Amino acid sequence: MDSNKYLTVQSLTKYIKYKFDKDPYLQRVFLKGELSNVKHHSNGHIYFSVKDDASVINAVMFRYDAEKLDFKAEEGQNVLLSGNITLYEKRGQYQLYVKEMQIDGVGQLFLKLEENKKYLEEKGYFKADLKKTIPRFPEHIAIVSSSTSAAIKDMITTLTRRYPLVKVSLYNTYVQGGLSKQSVINNLMAADKLGVDTIILARGGGSIEDLWTFNELDVAMTVANLKTPIITGVGHETDFTLVDFVSDLRAPTPTAAAEQAVPNQRDLQVKLEEFNRQTTYQLKNKISTDRKQLENLASYYKFKNPNLLYIEQTEKLHDFNKNIERSMVKQLTLFKHQLDRLNTSLSYMSPSPSINKYQQDLNRYRDGLYRGVRKVHRQKAESLNNNIQVLESVSPTQILKRGYSFTTFNNKIVSDAKELNKGDFVDISFSTGSVTAEVIEVNEDDKK
Repeated sequence: MDSNKYLTVQSLTKYIKYKFDKDPYLQRVFLKGELSNVKHHSNGHIYFSVKDDASVINAVMFRYDAEKLDFKAEEGQNVLLSGNITLYEKRGQYQLYVKEMQIDGVGQLFLKLEENKKYLEEKGYFKADLKKTIPRFPEHIAIVSSSTSAAIKDMITTLTRRYPLVKVSLYNTYVQGGLSKQSVINNLMAADKLGVDTIILARGGGSIEDLWTFNELDVAMTVANLKTPIITGVGHETDFTLVDFVSDLRAPTPTAAAEQAVPNQRDLQVKLEEFNRQTTYQLKNKISTDRKQLENLASYYKFKNPNLLYIEQTEKLHDFNKNIERSMVKQLTLFKHQLDRLNTSLSYMSPSPSINKYQQDLNRYRDGLYRGVRKVHRQKAESLNNNIQVLESVSPTQILKRGYSFTTFNNKIVSDAKELNKGDFVDISFSTGSVTAEVIEVNEDDKK
């Protein structure tokens, strides 16, 4: 057997590696797949596998290239790779040396969305105290959306059905495509300057690519800086875009945004009816209570006999005078005792000038006190006389002396001719004496 025709494992491996390294198609390979068995080595290299539904290939990304990544490679990520294919001689396995790596398609968008969310959150745009209150009863609403979408028709129908008083202004806006970002920003700013009560930013459902305009950082910043309260209704209930986090209120759908922007007229009608019932009930209770209080006052015995009021006030005045007199006597006694003590003290003091001075001061204080007491007594007497004159002027006895009389029937004062019938006997009281008379005719009309 000729052994020279047999190659060693190393020789064959080196030959295959040579072929790999010289093949121009393997020097720049573009590959997409899912990351698997990702390992971040302490030296900065990343070891992993790339697989699809049918195959798998080992790969490595050295530290120099790995440091350029703007994300962390993790298990299950769909990625786009570029690099070269070579053979690892020690194991006889071919593998991909990755020079560049980026998230594939939708994954890249999700990564960008998280980056924008993190930026806005760090800047404080997600704080609850920055949220403006949505007006409860808006007069004018601006809708920023596409005029050709099915969502806008549902929104206008909902607004008209729930609250027909509101005025709606539509800003026709590109919501998808290259022109949509600037179109949304311009129309939001125009609506903010219009002076409306509420702005609704809306778009129907779609993929993340379709809704990406509403994940743009510039669009979200514009929403956050609006002076007008804004409601966002973008996509379906499960869709969350960047503008939803900075708006004043997020609605799951465009139609829901319209519902949250205005009250329901049926609910308002029910509340008004309930308020009317409560108000009527409260007013009736108030009238009933006031009527009872009035009846109680009208039946108070002192109002039926004004003389009692006069007597009561006279007694109070008499008591007041007695109190004043007692107070005056007490004060005079006190001052007399003080005077006696002063005289006693002065008797022990030899300097005559001091004695004379104290005597003069004492006389002056005493004269002032007497004058003050007399003045108070005179004022109180004048006030008493005035009160007596006022009471006498309204006394029923004085009114009767001026020629008036009052009529009673069954011991009740008659104030209206309707209370009497022909043939009734009534008592007519004068200032002195009374007569009994029979009713001959009842005239209810004052003109007769």
